[in-house]
Amino acid sequence: MTGLADSLIARIQKQRDLMQAMDEHCQSISARVSSRDENVTVEVDGYGAMTGLWLGDNAHRLGADALASLIVQTAHAAAAVAAERQGFLTEQFASRMRELELAPLTRWDQTVFEPNR
Repeated sequence: MTGLADSLIARIQKQRDLMQAMDEHCQSISARVSSRDENVTVEVDGYGAMTGLWLGDNAHRLGADALASLIVQTAHAAAAVAAERQGFLTEQFASRMRELELAPLTRWDQTVFEPNR
C-alpha cells in the first residue's frame, strides 16, 4: 500500500505546486491601455482593479464629463485585457489539473492504478 500512498502524495504535491504557480501568475497579471487620443492611460491588476492612471497634457481640455467617460472606457478596456489574460491562465491551469487527476498511480509492486476509469 505504501507505493500507492507515495504516488498519491506525489500527485497532491504537484497539484499544490500548480495551484501556487497559478496564484503567483494571477497576482502578476497587469494590463495597461491608452485611449486612442492618448489623453488617458489606465493600468489594472489581474482582477481588473485600477492600479495606475495617467492623464495626457491635453486631457484637461476635454471637460470633466468627457474626461470621466474616457477614463471609465479606458479602464474597462484595460480590465478586459486583464480578464483575457486571466482566462488564458485559467484554461491552462484546468488542463494541467485534469492531466494530474487522470495520471496513473503506481503501487508498491509497480502495477498501475488508473483513477476515474
